[in-house]
Amino acid sequence: MFDAVINALSSVLAWFGKVFVAVFQAMWDITIDLTIAAFDLFLSAVASLIAAAPAPQFLTQYSLQSLIGQMGSDILYFVSVFNIPQGLAMLGGAVAFRLFVRKLFTLGQW
Repeated sequence: MFDAVINALSSVLAWFGKVFVAVFQAMWDITIDLTIAAFDLFLSAVASLIAAAPAPQFLTQYSLQSLIGQMGSDILYFVSVFNIPQGLAMLGGAVAFRLFVRKLFTLGQW
């Protein structure tokens, strides 16, 4: 007779234990989600601050062509030996191809 009562009591306590674990897991998930949301807000604020900062004057007064033209002959020799212009051209072509393929397969929806 007491075995049935003990079995019922242990099953009720086991159910309460499962509920406690589920509630604790849900609270932990909420804590992690709120932490990630706060970190996202922080990074968005940093990104907006960086975007709002103007470019320094010494960077805007030169073009890339004029800077390359001012390089010494030694540096230009190593640039040509390491095939940097061809590498940059391949990199630009790869990025353009990837963007084109992404636009093509997603039908321009991004």
